Amino acid sequence: MFKSVDETEKFSYTDCVISDIEKAEDGLVFCVEALIVKENNSQNTNFTESFAGPAKIKFVDAKLTDITKVGFKYYNADSVLIKEVSDEPVNKLEWDSLLKAIPGNYLPSLEKEGNSYLLEAEMSEEDGTQGNSYLLKIEAESVIVTWEKYLNRVSR
Repeated sequence: MFKSVDETEKFSYTDCVISDIEKAEDGLVFCVEALIVKENNSQNTNFTESFAGPAKIKFVDAKLTDITKVGFKYYNADSVLIKEVSDEPVNKLEWDSLLKAIPGNYLPSLEKEGNSYLLEAEMSEEDGTQGNSYLLKIEAESVIVTWEKYLNRVSR
């Protein structure tokens, strides 16, 4: 088993999909697929970007502190702004239902910000088009990423 501790910046989340979210006694676990292990990750024995097999991203001693629906700007073909929607906080009463809806959607980024982590969940509509994106702010002692095996190398 491979175990990477506090190296969230040494992964690429470009194609990463969240398959499940588990609440653990000592944290919050995101089960993911298509996570890319960068060549400078301490656990990368291939020394080139490679896909990890199914992986778990565990936020240790975690507390979800905020969820924000990400705003956007919509332009026409002539680069004229048509519509602008600001970021919007998600009501705390809706957090559980949103967490249940996230599996099956993309995780395009995970960044450390002070003692917190910002995780972006990019939702898809039923017709396959891009839906809303959400930023989850999680306070955690550390982040542990584990996976059993490497899949193929990333070809770009």
